[in-house]
Amino acid sequence: MSEFPGDFKEQVRSQTDIVSLIGESLTLQPQRGGLEYAALCPFHDDSNPSLKVYPDRQSYRCWVCNEGGDVFTWVMKRENVEFREALESLAERAHIEIPERSKREVTESARKNDLYAVLKWAELQFYECLLSPVGQDVLAYLTEKRGYSRETIEQFRMGYHPDDWEWLLQRNKGQFPVTLLEQSRLVKKREGSGGYYDYFVDRVLFPIRDERSRTVAFGGRVIPGHKNEDQAKYFNSSESIVFQKQRVLFGLAEAREAIRETKTVLVTEGYADCVACHQFGVRNVVATLGTSLTETHVNRLKAFAPKIVMVYDGDAAGQKSSARAVRMLLGQSVDLRVMSLPDGQDPDDYLGQHGREAFDQLIERAPEAWEFQLEYEAGQIGLDSVDGQERVLNEMLTLLAKVPGLSGTAREDLILGRLGTRLRLPETRVRSQLQRMRKQVQMRQPFRKQTP
Repeated sequence: MSEFPGDFKEQVRSQTDIVSLIGESLTLQPQRGGLEYAALCPFHDDSNPSLKVYPDRQSYRCWVCNEGGDVFTWVMKRENVEFREALESLAERAHIEIPERSKREVTESARKNDLYAVLKWAELQFYECLLSPVGQDVLAYLTEKRGYSRETIEQFRMGYHPDDWEWLLQRNKGQFPVTLLEQSRLVKKREGSGGYYDYFVDRVLFPIRDERSRTVAFGGRVIPGHKNEDQAKYFNSSESIVFQKQRVLFGLAEAREAIRETKTVLVTEGYADCVACHQFGVRNVVATLGTSLTETHVNRLKAFAPKIVMVYDGDAAGQKSSARAVRMLLGQSVDLRVMSLPDGQDPDDYLGQHGREAFDQLIERAPEAWEFQLEYEAGQIGLDSVDGQERVLNEMLTLLAKVPGLSGTAREDLILGRLGTRLRLPETRVRSQLQRMRKQVQMRQPFRKQTP
């Protein structure tokens, strides 16, 4: 990918006031007669303003966590984007024309912009349909049965696709090429007979947006009482060049400010749970899209908050999903916790019955990921016998032996120390057994012949 010329970067830098830029998201306090500004640092748990902004140098630095840089660094860290995206974002903010790029890049960018345009158009069609007489019973279901307010419906731009396999195609009327609708995963080709049909039919639709609030896909939910209620309860758009479900988190655009304010992000299993939390005023919530929380998700969220709480239903399936995610993410350098709801409830049920305050208390008491895994294994096996304790220890150490990047870290030392305390075993014994487990894991890995 070609680079922008150096003079363009300097033009963007010189026309971006760092005080104004950082002041858009933080409260800045002038010091030394305006020679510098101070704010609470968003990159660590800051109780005293330790982030300093220097207008003369057009830079910032936190004197506690040592994060710092210029306007480009600020956007990259806060928005979790690469340098190029930060540069283009600041250029647009400063109303500076972006230099011509390579033909391939221009074509790729134009193609994506076309997809964003058609997806935004489709979002409006679905939203207007929900509010029309055609969507009257569906709107009643959302407001009366699900308890969503009209403000929540508008905020998330929920919509409805009626029971008509060519409704969106007819609404299009040549406004967009049908191939563009297909690339946006809004319609599919008919096999054999030719032509196209709409992808989402007779479903409530949830627009799925990226962190820049661009609609990239949709999630569809069946409606109780409609003839297709025996089909899959939820399904999402197929992946496209603007939508990869393992990278996108539902609700991030709506939650990002609350995440930064609380320095905590809650992750639910689906968009309905996410919307329900927002409905009850819990706004630092996002959702995965049919997948467990992945390393890609965690790396993205770490740019916004140091603490991630997985919120899973309290039923057996929710417990298994939690345990599966923990196995993958235990080595991540983040405060990862797991909040399980009691009595098999989902967030909507729990918030409706117990309220926001009780929900917040569960968040505060949510165990760390390793501790959740220990409780999960203890619940499955039991700790009442020596055999049970040994089996639980073996399960935990087998897990730790497979976690990438954990060996030799301070995080491993802390986990092993606490694990020994919980199981009433010397840490030296736990550590030596872990080393044996690691050797066994390495021996079981297939030998890969190195190429000369």
